[in-house]
Amino acid sequence: MKSIQLLLVLIIFSLSPIYAQKTYFQQSVDYKIEVSLDDKSHILRAYERLEYVNNSPDTLRFIFMHLWPNAYKNDRTAFTAHQVENKEKDFYFSKENDKGFIDSLDFKINGENVNVSNYNNHQDIVMIELNQPLLPGGKLILTTPFRVVVPEVFSRLGHDDQNYQITQWYPKPAVYDKYGWHPMPYLDQGEFYSEFGNFEVKITVPKNYVIAATGDLQEQEEIEWINLLSAQADSNTKPKENLVESSSMFKTISFKQSNVHDFAWFASKYFGVEKSIATLSSGTKVECFSYFLPQNKNIYKESSKVTASTIEYLSKHVGEYPYRHASVVDGKLLAGGGMEYPNVTIIGSMGSKELLQTVIIHEVGHNWFYGILGSNERQHPWLDEGVNSFYEHKLDKLLSQHTILDKTKKLGLDLTKQVNGVFLYNFYANQNLDQPIDLPAPEYSKLNYGGVVYTKAAMMMAYLESYLGEEVFESIMKKYFNEWKFKHPYPIDFEQLFVAESKKNLDWFFKDGLNSTQKIDFKYLGKKVSGNVALVYATSCTDFKGPIPISAYRGDSLVGTKWLEYPYQTPVSFSNYDSHFHFKIDGQEILPESRISNNQKPAALLGLKLSFVSGIGIKERNKIFILPSIGYNFYNKFMLGGVLHNFRLPNHKFQFALAPMYSFGTSSLVGSGIIGYSFYPSKVFHKVTLGLGVRSYHYDASNLNISKPVYARYTKWNPSLRIDLNNSIARSPISKQILLEYIGIQNETFKYAMSVSDSLYRPTITSIPFEQYGRASYFYRNTRTFHPYSYKLMVEANQQYLKTTFNANLRIDYHLKNKAFYARVFAGKFLGFSNSNSVLQLRSKYLSSTSSASNDYLYDNIYIARSEPTGLLSQQIAINEGGFKIKTNQYASPIGMSNNWLAAVNLRSDLPIKLPVKIQLFLDAGTFANAGKLNPSGNKLLFDAGIELHLLGDVFTLYAPLFMSKDFKDYTKTIYGKNRILNTMTFSLNLAGINFLNTNYVSKFVGF
Repeated sequence: MKSIQLLLVLIIFSLSPIYAQKTYFQQSVDYKIEVSLDDKSHILRAYERLEYVNNSPDTLRFIFMHLWPNAYKNDRTAFTAHQVENKEKDFYFSKENDKGFIDSLDFKINGENVNVSNYNNHQDIVMIELNQPLLPGGKLILTTPFRVVVPEVFSRLGHDDQNYQITQWYPKPAVYDKYGWHPMPYLDQGEFYSEFGNFEVKITVPKNYVIAATGDLQEQEEIEWINLLSAQADSNTKPKENLVESSSMFKTISFKQSNVHDFAWFASKYFGVEKSIATLSSGTKVECFSYFLPQNKNIYKESSKVTASTIEYLSKHVGEYPYRHASVVDGKLLAGGGMEYPNVTIIGSMGSKELLQTVIIHEVGHNWFYGILGSNERQHPWLDEGVNSFYEHKLDKLLSQHTILDKTKKLGLDLTKQVNGVFLYNFYANQNLDQPIDLPAPEYSKLNYGGVVYTKAAMMMAYLESYLGEEVFESIMKKYFNEWKFKHPYPIDFEQLFVAESKKNLDWFFKDGLNSTQKIDFKYLGKKVSGNVALVYATSCTDFKGPIPISAYRGDSLVGTKWLEYPYQTPVSFSNYDSHFHFKIDGQEILPESRISNNQKPAALLGLKLSFVSGIGIKERNKIFILPSIGYNFYNKFMLGGVLHNFRLPNHKFQFALAPMYSFGTSSLVGSGIIGYSFYPSKVFHKVTLGLGVRSYHYDASNLNISKPVYARYTKWNPSLRIDLNNSIARSPISKQILLEYIGIQNETFKYAMSVSDSLYRPTITSIPFEQYGRASYFYRNTRTFHPYSYKLMVEANQQYLKTTFNANLRIDYHLKNKAFYARVFAGKFLGFSNSNSVLQLRSKYLSSTSSASNDYLYDNIYIARSEPTGLLSQQIAINEGGFKIKTNQYASPIGMSNNWLAAVNLRSDLPIKLPVKIQLFLDAGTFANAGKLNPSGNKLLFDAGIELHLLGDVFTLYAPLFMSKDFKDYTKTIYGKNRILNTMTFSLNLAGINFLNTNYVSKFVGF
């Protein structure tokens, strides 16, 4: 047995070498590609020859090849699946003619046919079996023709009419390094990892096309034409797209480039060109081009200067740019704001010159952090995106200081950047939904990919730079660049270099910062003054053990910053202290802190500040906000007041909103309020929220024999405990919650007494005994993009009854965008306890086929005319319990009411045509205990069917039943007579679900 185990171990190790023990090696791949563009059919026809050199110590028996255009082949690719997970459905619903693929492949190795097989069911990866093993130091020649049907732009590769973005377009070997092979399917979220080599590419296109590409243009005639276009940039008046015919003559132009790991090219008949020159410290000149479409000419004016500034800055502070040119291309990118390739980058739609500047800096910067330092972007995206974003922020800030913006534009730009960056991280981090920085790109949720990989990682780099000092940090980055340029560095290489060169313990950065979700929350504790020396104390409110930057200010002027090291027991000291000094933890620009209101001594009012509207972002002071509020119902009439709240994004753990209003109908105060506190206790419970809601409005009126009506009020008290269960997979669409509620209802009602003077009865207000209820609910939701479903199990009781209900919802998506079939199932069981008064008291609690105000005894929903028996406003219903659409409240015993059990199904469907408003067909069917005896017709089944109209999203829905079972039909004939069609119509308002303590709702409400 032991010999068998030993044999298995030997086999495993023979298949999977101990890569960690290998010295660094790197494969080499040189390409020669000839390609022609057919711009009528949007097809590339090409031939590729590549020389692959095995510099590894291993013998290779196969090579993985990427065929990334096949990502757009159909809706069964990894790209499609990831897009759908991210709620992006354009490609999934695209027409067959808009898709793309690569075919006509005929791989040969050294002129011999080879076996080619699919890999792991990926349509864009194949494995080529070598006829002869490729020994260490050996090389092979791989050749193949290929054809690419260029898709519409859904991500990176594609065409927008006759503007072409040719990226990830040719067969390319996967990287083989000390960790093995790295075959990877094409993804929109998650970039690439490729071998360095030399490229010679010849491109044939109609003669009037302008091409921007990786590499140096070889034809002098073409160079002169591009220079001429750039000289005419200011006067360029090319017509808009679709007005220029392609030339009947063709040209072939060629590009060469050494030491790059990718090749991309972009072609259009409409490009204008702008050119600037970057001058490096060595005196080297780099040509910087912008290729722009006519409609974006003004936005792109002087954009090539931004490219030049970026190249000069990074060459000075990181390492010299090794190529002769850099280009920026205006296109229709749908995979982020921009996408980088060696020497050339594609930029998507930009709304302003300022945003364009930011994106150009970022994408051109990728020539260093992706282009020259070729890390594995799919596995460790922070090593290019995070590091590059750090330099982007430094240079963007520097260049923006020389740009004069009006206050309105600057406010909008700052808000956009905040929402796109720091805000996204803090929004998720404050809910413990963030992820570590060093994860593979596909594992991130869509928002975390931007908030963590780009923003938090960049801020952690700024934190590291500030701690080490700019001079030390820059020297280490330059050494990193020089040691790893044109190679494949991993995070361990980055870490080892920084630790060795800085001679400091940087575990707080590489372990806590990169590999955990440990939050940063430093707290200023105070100072002790002795003579002219101040000792300043601070600590960490979490387990994060990083150094704390403490700054001394005299007025608004910075005196100096010192670092308080863990374990924070020894304070930092500042000499020459006087009474004008104040201290604070000064890391707002560099630290991804979850809270900064405790970074200095609080101001008056416990650090609170009154403001209007609401707040976005992390603030130095806690704020209370004021908003105007307005409301209406049939009894209170118009209500006017204000909302005092502390809601902001990202949210506080403690939240409240108080909304008192004056009722012009009842001349009294009404309103509502909510207060809650959330905490994150364990791995089992993601979040626990303690809440209290209070609501008090009038719900009925009586003017019997009196000139001025009196109004009955309800007051609801609703303490609750909500438990959100943990989900171990960040991208999972599943959420589970438990909700425990106590509900106390104080109702007023009318008491009628006869007057002795005139023998008339008149109403007065009296209180009904306080009612108490308990309710426990379990929610399960799967919000997957297609066919989402949810269910809810609820138990509700007081001393008179117990009610258990179950309802489930399923959406079945048609293969039409935004068109679906919806199904809802309900089942309920009611148990009443014996009590002499229970029948009358319990009637409103019975299970009901149609839910209306008379069933809303817990005031869960908002009804405009809660107690009105007739009139348009009285036709409001709610989709609860049976979910039927026809009210029968004017019967003494409404149809479909049961004190035993009830079951129903509600079906609705979108119409398969495009309409200006959302119209659906619906069908409800159900039955209940003893239905055959209780229904006047003797039928056991109830049904209704008709049309529903949705307005304001799903806030207002109008229902028009057109077909119904006999019992409903008889009711409408008896009660409504000639106006039965209009009176049978009902409507619902989806307002009661607004719970501002539920941050997931808030994020949806504000559109993020």
